[in-house]
Amino acid sequence: MPGCFSNVIANDATDENVLWVTEVWESKASHDASLSLRGVQALIPKVKPLLANFEKIAETDPVAGIPFEP
Repeated sequence: MPGCFSNVIANDATDENVLWVTEVWESKASHDASLSLRGVQALIPKVKPLLANFEKIAETDPVAGIPFEP
């Protein structure tokens, strides 16, 4: 998706009932814009029940990493 550098879904190493989802976006605006895409709009009703069970959502501001060139 435009502005998405990385999307990783991983099982927790110690708790089989925990799933980690990590997305790295160019900006919050890029992420917000992705939510209006037709394909994403079609998936939201399917994913919403899964997100309702998330106990923790964290937003971070990356300070270092490998440069990404689109």
